[in-house]
Amino acid sequence: MAEQREYYEKFAAVLRGGDASELGPWLADANHKERLAIHQGNFRVTASKAMQGIYKAVHRLVGDEYFEALMANFLADQPPKTATLTRYGEGFSDFLRAFAPVQEDLPWLAPVASLDWAWFAAYGAKNTPALTAKDLQGVAAELLPAHAPGLHPSVHLMRFSVTAYSIWRTNIEDEDVQAVPLETGQEWAVVWRENMQIRHQGIMRAQYIFLDAIGDGQALVEAWTAARQHDAQFDLAFEFAHWLNAGVFKGEKNG
Repeated sequence: MAEQREYYEKFAAVLRGGDASELGPWLADANHKERLAIHQGNFRVTASKAMQGIYKAVHRLVGDEYFEALMANFLADQPPKTATLTRYGEGFSDFLRAFAPVQEDLPWLAPVASLDWAWFAAYGAKNTPALTAKDLQGVAAELLPAHAPGLHPSVHLMRFSVTAYSIWRTNIEDEDVQAVPLETGQEWAVVWRENMQIRHQGIMRAQYIFLDAIGDGQALVEAWTAARQHDAQFDLAFEFAHWLNAGVFKGEKNG
């Protein structure tokens, strides 16, 4: 059993690009290196295609060759741990943040990758209802500010020190990618699923603070108070109605 386990561990290492000679003791075929090279190639292509389907903006930004080079390094650093690639790639943005060539030349790429993953994660989030106006019909108006709805499981709030959302948005939506100035600074965004469609929106800092506080379990009035520290004109009624209609709050029957 121990020997069998050692074989599978070495075989997995070879698939990730390791030295095929490590399997010599188990494979009598003199051509095993050439045969294993085929498996290595198939593995890289399959993993790369799966990741292209998730990281669409990243792939469009860097092109096939650079993306495949990134994938070779990512596969070596974070190989798949399950038999399916369905959820593979969650750590890609963290990998890019630590990967020196990317940080030197493309410091905005990791934040863009986090938006690609947010889109994918929102799509696969638990299918539970969002809060609707109908759910609140029995709540007295004077009690509503004390309500703490929480955020729907599909919601991803994101903040960036670079114009990552603008870069990501034009790369997933526009046929002709728009130039985005990097020097304009911070951005905030929200990605969520509404009626089985993925939505996304660039938001202001006060909106981010408001939604983040609600996600932390705070009441509407508490979230509003926090948001007003950065925007004295922040309108609780308007913002609550907007996000309620957008479906970002957790439904009454959600766990």
